[in-house]
Amino acid sequence: MASEAVSQQHAFEAGRLDAGSDNWGDRFWEALIGAVDSRLRAYYGIKEFTEDPRCVLRAATIPAPAAAALSDGTVIEAGALIGELHLWNEHLPRYAKVGPDLGWACTARRRFIHSMRLLAARAEYDPELRQVPAFRAEAMLATRLGLTQLERLAGRLGFEAIAIAPTTLGALHTLGASLNVWCLTRAFNPGALPRQRWRRERHELWISRAELIARYGRGAANPRAGLDSAGRRAAAPT
Repeated sequence: MASEAVSQQHAFEAGRLDAGSDNWGDRFWEALIGAVDSRLRAYYGIKEFTEDPRCVLRAATIPAPAAAALSDGTVIEAGALIGELHLWNEHLPRYAKVGPDLGWACTARRRFIHSMRLLAARAEYDPELRQVPAFRAEAMLATRLGLTQLERLAGRLGFEAIAIAPTTLGALHTLGASLNVWCLTRAFNPGALPRQRWRRERHELWISRAELIARYGRGAANPRAGLDSAGRRAAAPT
């Protein structure tokens, strides 16, 4: 997290690129990758679980690729239905050319927590999500970060970080995922591209449904937003 002071001129912009931008390259990449990403989301069943413009997550339900045992006692068998989380790239705060500052980091963290609260609310009443024992996400991080630091950061948010065992198939998956991250960054966060490291490692992040509800649900301590009449969390301020 950047430690520089927040200036009055923020070093990020939220949402999609401005429609009036004269950078045709940015518009081209956003349109191209956006179309490809939309097709892939439809193929893998990745859906929005809210219409909240501040939500930075999407979700799908998939068979667990392997068995997993979480620290709270939740056991997931291989093939069992689980939730899988994906970033909603169009809603992520974008870097400016000067890079991220403390304001960007705070906004990103605030939106992620708000998104988890939205997910917890949905998981409490949605028939599809009520049956999953846990949620899984893949983190594509620079190798210099290391699993120890990832575990520390993930733990603060209620997740458990698990290293993925190296295999030939896994290496090909990581290569493809690294390319995907580069393309999404170029399309939706071009200011971050100069800081993009090509070589990355995949790690799994897990949070049990019980932990999700306990930490981010309606009964959690100091909730920042309630549910509306449709069972959705109201938008939190940016």
